[in-house]
Amino acid sequence: MGEMGEDYPLRRDKRGRLTEGGANARASDRAFGLAFAAALAVIGVVARLAGAQTLSAWLFVISGALLIVAFLTPGALSPLNALRTRLMDSVTTPSPRCGFRRIIGAIWWNTLFACAGLLLVGLAGEAWLRLNTPFAESRLPYIFVPSVGLLRPSDTEVRITNGLDYWTISTTNALGFLDREPTGAFAAAECHVAVIGDSFVEALEVPLEDKFQVRLEERAATELSDLDVTVSAFGVRSTGQTHQLPLYDEYARPQKPELAVLVFVNNDFADNSPALYAMRTGYGPDGIPYATARRNQDGAIHLRPPSPDFERERLSPSPDYPLVVRHWRNSDLLFVHWLGAKLGFRGVERIELVRARLEELVRRPGYESMSDDWEPSVVMSEFFIRPDPPPVFHEALEFTAFALDEFVNRTEIDGAELVILASHRMGPSGSPLFELLADMAGERGIPVINQSDYIARQGGKIEDAHFAHDTHWSAQGHQWAAEALLEWLRGNPEVCDDADAA
Repeated sequence: MGEMGEDYPLRRDKRGRLTEGGANARASDRAFGLAFAAALAVIGVVARLAGAQTLSAWLFVISGALLIVAFLTPGALSPLNALRTRLMDSVTTPSPRCGFRRIIGAIWWNTLFACAGLLLVGLAGEAWLRLNTPFAESRLPYIFVPSVGLLRPSDTEVRITNGLDYWTISTTNALGFLDREPTGAFAAAECHVAVIGDSFVEALEVPLEDKFQVRLEERAATELSDLDVTVSAFGVRSTGQTHQLPLYDEYARPQKPELAVLVFVNNDFADNSPALYAMRTGYGPDGIPYATARRNQDGAIHLRPPSPDFERERLSPSPDYPLVVRHWRNSDLLFVHWLGAKLGFRGVERIELVRARLEELVRRPGYESMSDDWEPSVVMSEFFIRPDPPPVFHEALEFTAFALDEFVNRTEIDGAELVILASHRMGPSGSPLFELLADMAGERGIPVINQSDYIARQGGKIEDAHFAHDTHWSAQGHQWAAEALLEWLRGNPEVCDDADAA
């Protein structure tokens, strides 16, 4: 029998120190390692539920490394186990120095094994990602069309990934959009729907068969069989309603739609301001490659054509990224990029980039006072719901109203109905941002469909409408968007009947 009993048999080594012996010692060491890892994981879960994404991610990584240590190095003492052994030593041996040396030795070995575990996790993660990742970088080609702005080249492959949720390869159609090929059937259809918007409509993240317009047309064929419904989509990434007016003129109008749908997302208010758009995208406010709203000397708003000098006018700031973010940006390792994305480095990168762009922008003539009364933020929509928003945000609202007026005028001339589909990013009815849009649309007689409200009526969850690490619509989000518009069409069939009669 050992000196402390059969459960924890102790032996004295050559130096006279007490040590646990045999399988019991290894099992005890492993149990302590597992318990420590489990405790960190529990703390990580609590941190995640409390909204601390970065902290919880680090805790999960360390916990996983400790689990590997516990399983692959069962003889390695954990600091907790060493502390327990030291307490036993304090009772059975008169030499506190031995207990202290044991603690130092245990910490040293556990640090070494933890680093080895982290390295093993990294190597395994890099190998797994390289074997299972279809491609590592997005490829988003574009060309400049003077009347419209930046578009994808026709019949060209486009690749996009965020390194976490999707790796999607698509091919543009003859017009340069990620949709089916346009046909004469659209103009001849009894009820043609033209959907216009930004990246939510372009929908790079999902394959063609999952996109809003395809789902809508398929569902309408069975649920609105008395109507000949066809749908086309014109989506251009990083655009607002002022930028999208030429999309209607050049591409939607020739298809003679009975219904034009504007998909509105939370950043559209800011995108309609050249100054705020410059901060978000890096294009100079006087060199934006899309049509933009501007003021004449008398204060009247007009639409300026896309600027062909967009490359020369770009903002070129030097953000002061934290050291770890700089290493993440410059790394060629897939696992490093994956881990940095999980830890929220993209958010840090964006806010630092926005701040640097603003610092450069206020040095340009005419924009000196742009940063007054507000702090730069990646999410600019919060400033629009303030009782008295800063001047640049107030102007963005005026430019958005101008764009909606222009869409109303165009669709009225063409005998088409205009409706707005507010994405889940606008919030449910009653939320300040959605109500701001609803009031603006209501003044112009534009119906607004709220996707969040529809999801709630179906008993769905908003988080299922988008990707885990990306706010764009997932396949389910596209499905709900199509169903919400289908529900509206079902309740307003006269849209197609009146247009057809006209």
